[in-house]
Amino acid sequence: MKPTLFEPTDLGLITIGTIGVLLIGLCLAVHSFFMFAVLRSHARFSRAVPGLRGVSMLVPAILLATAWITVSCFIQIVLWAVLLWSTGQFDRLPDAMYFSATTYTTLGASHRTLVAPYRTLEPLEATNGLLANGLNTAILFAVMSNLARRQDRKSTRLNSSDANISYA
Repeated sequence: MKPTLFEPTDLGLITIGTIGVLLIGLCLAVHSFFMFAVLRSHARFSRAVPGLRGVSMLVPAILLATAWITVSCFIQIVLWAVLLWSTGQFDRLPDAMYFSATTYTTLGASHRTLVAPYRTLEPLEATNGLLANGLNTAILFAVMSNLARRQDRKSTRLNSSDANISYA
């Protein structure tokens, strides 16, 4: 028997893998939209309440960013769950949601594994979750950095205005 590059079952694996990679692209596009929303809402919030400083500015800014991030991650988990459910691997969508959530967050607590060729989707979803988590860290760092720069500018302005006071 002559060796071939692909076995017939490998073509299914390649198709499923391609679908998974395309879903990663869709999920990261969704996540990018929400990251833009985080930055935009943070800028609007900062302009709306210019007098807030310190913790009174930090807590709402982080909560607002976290809310946007959570919605984005939930949408991605739902997209993966619908794909997994549509493969017939799960009888109920809530089971696919649980599996998807544990895979996306790389918790891996589900006691279920997918059968070939669908098991290719597990590491792809975990990769999607890792990439999103990296973006989440970056965006929260950007919000914190922006708050720190804003605090420094206010402190500098206050200190320079104190220097111009004459006591004569």
